[in-house]
Amino acid sequence: MAKVYNITRESGAQILGISTRTVDRYIRSWKLSYKKIANKVLLEKWEIYELKKDFSALHQEVETEVVSQSSWTWLAKSNPQLEAMIEQKLEKFFLIFREKEKILEEKNKIIFVLQQRVGELETKIQNMIALPDYTREKQEAIIEKQKLEEKIFQLKTSIKNEKLINLILIALTLIFLIIAWFLFFK
Repeated sequence: MAKVYNITRESGAQILGISTRTVDRYIRSWKLSYKKIANKVLLEKWEIYELKKDFSALHQEVETEVVSQSSWTWLAKSNPQLEAMIEQKLEKFFLIFREKEKILEEKNKIIFVLQQRVGELETKIQNMIALPDYTREKQEAIIEKQKLEEKIFQLKTSIKNEKLINLILIALTLIFLIIAWFLFFK
């Protein structure tokens, strides 16, 4: 029978009543097969419903065992096979419980790491200038630089003109002094 991969990870997780991270863990441990198309991970529909059926059956077994635990006690003592079966079921229950506990522990670790990362990023963001602000400030700095360069050019031109005027005045003063000297001593 050809496998039909038509359920997304998210849908599979929702059907099974578990997180997508647990679905990923089942994929890594080969409990579920998958097919990757573009960026989508698709799961096989039949496998999802079989796993759901197994979950339901196991849940029902555990629920039945917990409810009828008081009646087990006297039956188990009188029947060694029944006692072994009860022990096996309890072992399955605790195995599931430990797996759920590990899942919670892993999620808590991930949450802790993510909280640390968020804190680091918030600190970086507080110390950074937003891109629009940076762009605006850069434009303002460029305009200010152009204005300063224009003022420098104007000042240089003004200084050249002042020097030229001063040279002309010195030349005129010298000419006047020479003329005055000739007129005075003639």
